[in-house]
Amino acid sequence: MHLFRLSLLTLWVRKTWLVILLLTVGLPFVLPHMTPVETVPKLLPPARAHAAWLLVWGVGILWGLSQAARLGDGNSRTGVGNYLRSRGQGSLRQMLSMWSALMIFLLPVVVVAVGICLAAAMPGDPAERGLWVSTNVQAAVLFLVAIGPLALLGIALSSRFGAMVGYVVPAALCLYGLYGVGHLAETIKMGENPVLEWLYIVSPQYHLADLTPRLIFKMGEVGWSSFAGFLGYFALLGGFLTGLSLLLFRTEPLRS
Repeated sequence: MHLFRLSLLTLWVRKTWLVILLLTVGLPFVLPHMTPVETVPKLLPPARAHAAWLLVWGVGILWGLSQAARLGDGNSRTGVGNYLRSRGQGSLRQMLSMWSALMIFLLPVVVVAVGICLAAAMPGDPAERGLWVSTNVQAAVLFLVAIGPLALLGIALSSRFGAMVGYVVPAALCLYGLYGVGHLAETIKMGENPVLEWLYIVSPQYHLADLTPRLIFKMGEVGWSSFAGFLGYFALLGGFLTGLSLLLFRTEPLRS
């Protein structure tokens, strides 16, 4: 039995991916018209880019992480994981099989967002077009390297504690890194607090992977030296989460 193929088929049969893909294609053209873009037509392309990448992150957190949790939970609860272990497939191989299947379904969502930004939100100024393309490519890469280890963590946690925990913990961690860390930084500015400063240092900085503000305000690409630093940071964070996932992953449910 190939767990990768089984996971791929499981996600395919659920058909939720089709709804997600259709929403990702259509909503970036609908949502901007719910704001007064008609009064300032030049705001329409950035609004499409904003909607496209907002949907990518929404799909990654709401759908991607939930499916990761369901895959991990099903693998341990149904006994498939134990059977595969008896056939010589270890924890890492099983986790990567489920993870790879999930990422195959997430990848088209990212490609669609980049395509919409390049086809329907490309700046008119020729000098800005190269920067626009680079920024979208950077946004795609950073999203994948940020959400991937979280999905792996969701698979591992759900295999041990169930689908609910496997979804809530990575989703909360991602949302905290995207938005909560910013509020924490503002709190630290109001007065020195060693505890909060330490908490900020160890907090996951997922906001670095969200380049949506750079697209909305046409701030251009992240400098390539800084981009390499971001990749290094997420590689280290991903390595830590992968190691933690390997420790947590179970091929059989906990007995009550």
